[in-house]
Amino acid sequence: MSLRDATGFDGEPCPPLPPGPPYPCDQLTDWLGRSFVLPPGDPRLPAIHDGGPVPPGPLDNLAGAVRYWAEHPEWMDFLAPSAPNHHDKLVERAIYLERWEPFLPPGRRVLDLGGGIGRFTTWLLERDCEVELVDPDLRSLWRAVSAAAGGPGRLDVHWSTGERLPALPPFDAAIACEVLCYVEDPQRVLARIRDSLEPGAVLLGSVEARYGWAMAEDVHEGTLDAFFGDGIVHMPGDRWVRTFTEDDLRALLDGWELLELWPTHYAHSGPFELAAGELPVDEALALEERLRRHPVSANLNRAWAFVARPRR
Repeated sequence: MSLRDATGFDGEPCPPLPPGPPYPCDQLTDWLGRSFVLPPGDPRLPAIHDGGPVPPGPLDNLAGAVRYWAEHPEWMDFLAPSAPNHHDKLVERAIYLERWEPFLPPGRRVLDLGGGIGRFTTWLLERDCEVELVDPDLRSLWRAVSAAAGGPGRLDVHWSTGERLPALPPFDAAIACEVLCYVEDPQRVLARIRDSLEPGAVLLGSVEARYGWAMAEDVHEGTLDAFFGDGIVHMPGDRWVRTFTEDDLRALLDGWELLELWPTHYAHSGPFELAAGELPVDEALALEERLRRHPVSANLNRAWAFVARPRR
């Protein structure tokens, strides 16, 4: 599942790789803009990538990604400065990193699970980290490699799901940002992450919150039953989201030492996004704190974020 196993779509070999894995990004410039195939960690992924049928449930998120890459690539490739959502995605990253950054010192070895096109991977590589990026969307992995090519740090990518996380050398930290709410078996994913961590290493994660999503700008028409029901937002062929109360998340993380847990994303991707408008990072962070402390808005967070460490 590594870049060393990649083949071109035309059957031709991919560019040569420098010593690795993971690979020095400053020597990956020949991979810039390349599309490639990797051995899938989950045998269902190739058919979904090609637009085939999807079993009902969490893999609907992947079917939605395939469709959005075809219909709205400019929104999906948001690391490009020309992307219409480029600024917002970087602000959202900054909201997480305000509390995560102390756990991610330069030069560490980090797992970015469900890391997509590399929103956190690019930041980690700029800090000369060694990153293993795992994602079930092959098109996202292409963009992640292109975004990293020519820069600092070391990278390898793997086409798989969290439940089938490949066996890799242990990590100093793992990121699972907006992942556990979209997977088939979050407990199994957590077990795989636990097995991949060095003693004392941390997991930095986030999930969708139980109520704030229903008032967000991107809410899907016809999903209100999830607000009153079990909290699972399901639009076949588009999305499947398991939303969490604080108690739900604490129960999921039983067996982990919860170092930090906080509500987040009130404005960016949250219910106050339109009212807030586009904000620079410092103002967005200040608004997050203000909404977090207000007695009415406090319970309308779009997400929960946390830092946890396995109990040994």
